[in-house]
Amino acid sequence: MIPDPTSFFLKGILAGLALAMPVGPVAVLCIRRTLAEGARMGFATDFGASLADGFYGLAAALGLTAISGFLLA
Repeated sequence: MIPDPTSFFLKGILAGLALAMPVGPVAVLCIRRTLAEGARMGFATDFGASLADGFYGLAAALGLTAISGFLLA
């Protein structure tokens, strides 16, 4: 009997997500708030953390662009 390739694909996706999901302090905070205060508060906490990470990335990208422009001039 040949196994269904879709089940292998879905198991691979789930395994990849489980390995890629870091359990750091922000993740623990999101999990704790979700369990203690509900899904809406957990989502808001996660959204805020993601927004902050986006701002950090934007600041790094703009800073590197400014520095490389200065060095090339």
